[in-house]
Amino acid sequence: MSVKKLLSTATKTLATAGTVIFSVSAFNHFLYKNAIREDKDYEKGLFYQWKEGAVHYKVCGSGKPILLLHSLTIGSSHREWAKNIDILAKRYTVYAVDLPGYGYSDKPKITYTAFLYASFIKDFTDDIIGGKTAVVAANGSAMFAVTAAKLFPEKFSSLLLVSPGGIADKMADNSNFKKRTLMELPLKGTLSYNIKTSKKAIREFLEEYGFFAKERIDDETVSAFYIAAHTEKGNARYAYASYVTDYMNMDIKKYLEMLSMPLTVVWGEDNPFFNKETAQTVKKLVPWAKFYVFEKTKLFPYMENSEEFNKVVFINIK
Repeated sequence: MSVKKLLSTATKTLATAGTVIFSVSAFNHFLYKNAIREDKDYEKGLFYQWKEGAVHYKVCGSGKPILLLHSLTIGSSHREWAKNIDILAKRYTVYAVDLPGYGYSDKPKITYTAFLYASFIKDFTDDIIGGKTAVVAANGSAMFAVTAAKLFPEKFSSLLLVSPGGIADKMADNSNFKKRTLMELPLKGTLSYNIKTSKKAIREFLEEYGFFAKERIDDETVSAFYIAAHTEKGNARYAYASYVTDYMNMDIKKYLEMLSMPLTVVWGEDNPFFNKETAQTVKKLVPWAKFYVFEKTKLFPYMENSEEFNKVVFINIK
């Protein structure tokens, strides 16, 4: 092949690559602009300037402090507690945060681990709440709450854990590093993340894993998860990459056994990630804890049966 033909082929290849990159970037930009457009009327709360960036939170009510920690699924944020905050605020001072890497909080380009989040919970308790607090933590964030409670027991008055992770979950190993790195790449990682966080994908996830009754998954619920997944361009992929490659996971079984504070454990009967076997393991570890099973619910009993869930909180956090 002549030099002229080689140059022509190279030019065409570069042009094609440039077109692909431009198209992917344009698609990603469109998604985030669309999310901002949907969210224009939503009122943000306050920001805590933590060492790893600004962390968004809302606070309301008066009385004993209670910290609400959302789950770790795609599009998770403090808005998961929309049906709980106002009711609980009648008795407590309620703090509902967007964990670092989620919602309106900053999304630094770091590896997100249970110890990182345990450190955040401790610092938020010290700097914002200013004293002992009760913690209500959902699914994966329960690992962080238990880790924080084991490391800093003087900071917490009680724990209420919803389908706690860290019991039967796989821990990250060397094989996860490459996968996480690929998911963090600017174009490929962002495109992959945006496909997994489309409204269609979010609705499918909520139908299969989130809610027992599909009719409860309305457009507003899907939109809340969708918006939370697209609040800071493509940087949400960093926390997501750590989540799906098990870097956030922590084996909390030993930590649970060492807890001495009041403990309540709640789970949805049809939760595919927290089954009867896992529940029995938790009961053996902390037989003195109080246990509640919510029938006909999955990952989000506090969303799907908020009225009964709020009653459980009132009964156990005094």
